[in-house]
Formats: sequence, structure tokens, C-alpha cells
Amino acid sequence: MKSGIEEWQTIRKLMQGYRSVQVLLTCNHLDIFRHLGAGPRRAEEIAELTASHPEAMRRLLNAAVAEGLLIKTGGVYANSPLAATCLAEEGPLFLGNMARLEQAQYERWGCLPEAVRTGRWPEPSRQMEERTRWVRNFVFALYDMARASAPAIAEVLELATDRPLRVIDVGGGHGGYSMALARRYSNLTATVFELPAVAEVAREIIAAGGLNDRVTVQAGNFQQEELGRGYDVALLFGVLVSETDEGKRALLRKVHAALVTGGMVAVRDLLLNPDDPAQTPEAAIFSLHTLLANGVGDVATLAQMQDGLIEAGFESLRFLELPSLMGMNLFVARKSR
Repeated sequence: MKSGIEEWQTIRKLMQGYRSVQVLLTCNHLDIFRHLGAGPRRAEEIAELTASHPEAMRRLLNAAVAEGLLIKTGGVYANSPLAATCLAEEGPLFLGNMARLEQAQYERWGCLPEAVRTGRWPEPSRQMEERTRWVRNFVFALYDMARASAPAIAEVLELATDRPLRVIDVGGGHGGYSMALARRYSNLTATVFELPAVAEVAREIIAAGGLNDRVTVQAGNFQQEELGRGYDVALLFGVLVSETDEGKRALLRKVHAALVTGGMVAVRDLLLNPDDPAQTPEAAIFSLHTLLANGVGDVATLAQMQDGLIEAGFESLRFLELPSLMGMNLFVARKSR
């Protein structure tokens, strides 16, 4: 029977996709990629290093080979180029912290039926953020992502070079985008505005990057406090999506007040096509993620974003092109009054 076979295969792959995900996340959790970063090893050696059952470890390693994460030669395992680049600590595009976060998010997504039935942030999901080191792990995971995308964003923003520039990075988390701008523009200083618990981690990351003389951190809550005045550029990267509709508008008004006339707001976020969500699949999936992550935020549509910017006093909305691997949309607007 040929009819329906392709559809059957598609659904089966969707249903069983968690298996591949768990192979990757478990290997990362057990530090297998780190251990293999020092050189190839046999399954028994890796089992000993990770305090794991030898036969069960062999099964996991074989599955990782099947997923393209490891290479097996004889009885010896090594990181594949994929893992060496993204999952070994010395890799140029390390995503190990992100993998640790996604392991926690995997548990959170198990609450999706409850979230959809109630329309509220499920209590088990809420409790996850009360765990020790949640904030630190979350910030370092996002920093993994920023290290790949921040230099490209710093290139396309095209800021002035003939005068000092002040940047406010609202909800800037790790400060990675501010650091990339500071490296790109020697005339620029930046302030990362973040919650106190996040600010502590951001200071650590910025100091390690050697930029704490030009990128500073201000602890605060933008939902309750003003952002200051006299900034030339404001960054809103992945921040608006966590706010309610009114919260989005309120934050845009605060950003407008913080900028000098003619100042620029740069927004990086997902935008949903409400008429055809298949055209914006990442946004459609992330909309569910916000339901699980805080219960109040949601992905905006282009029309909603435009209306919010105009209402706040911005004009000249312009999209900037990024490499496709970066995900999300990047666009800028100017303070008109």
C-alpha cells in the first residue's frame, strides 16, 4: 500500500524525535563530548570516567554514532566534526550550556497539555526556576547562542563612528551583544540593564571578556523602573516576547524616553504570521514555549510590532538581513520626537 506511507513516516518521525534529542542531551549531561575532547576512548573508559554502566554506555555511544555525534573506529569512539565544533568545550561554536538548558526545557514541555487546558503557567514549570543555579545556567546557555550571532549583528547595525555612543542593552542578560558592539566600535560604551540575579552573572561574563571598562551592568527591573536618559542606541533582543501586550507597549515607551532624538532602537525577536503560521514555524513553536516559560508573554505579529513602535514615537522601521542560521528577525527604528 503506497497511499499514506509518506504521511505515516512523517508522523512517526515527529512522534519519535525525542529519542534523538535525548541521545544528544544525555551525552552532554554525562560530559562525554568533553572526555572525548582529550582524544578517542573505548566505551569501558568512558563508562569509568562517567561512573556509568559499561554495557549501557556502549549502547548510548552507538546511538550517538548513529546520530552523527560520534565516530566509531573498531572499538574506539571519538567526537565527530559536528560534536567537536558545537559540543566539545574547546569547540569554536560551543553549545553545551544550551544543551543543559534544553534538558531542563524538555521536562518543562511535558507540562504542555496542562498549559493548553488551563491557559496558565503550570506549577511544575514555575518550580523549575526555583532550582539552584537555574539563573546561572540560563544566562550561560543564552551566551552560547550569542557568541555565534553577536559579531554578525554588530556588523549589520552600522552605527556612527565619528562621535561617542551610549548603548543601553535592556534585559541584555549575559551582555554578549553589548560586548560584540564594543569590540566593533571603539567609540561605544554600553550599559546592560538586568535583574539583580542576572546582573551578577553578566558581570562575571563581561569581566572574563576583558570589557568591564566599557560594558557595565545596572541592576534593575524595567517593569518597575525607568531606564535612564541620553542613550543613542537601545537593544531589545529577545525581551519583548516575554511581556504581555501592554507590557510590550510600556517597555517601548520607556525605551523611547531613554533615547536621544534620532536615537535608534534595535529589536531582535520572532514575528508570527497569524494567517499562515507554517511560514513562521519557529515563532509558532516559541509561542507555546512562552506559555510554558512564564504564562503571560507571546510572540508578536509584524502589525502588532509596527503599531507598538509607532505608538511609542518611533518611525522608519527597517529590517536588517542576517545569515539564515541566526534565526529571529532584526529590525531598527528611530525616535522621531
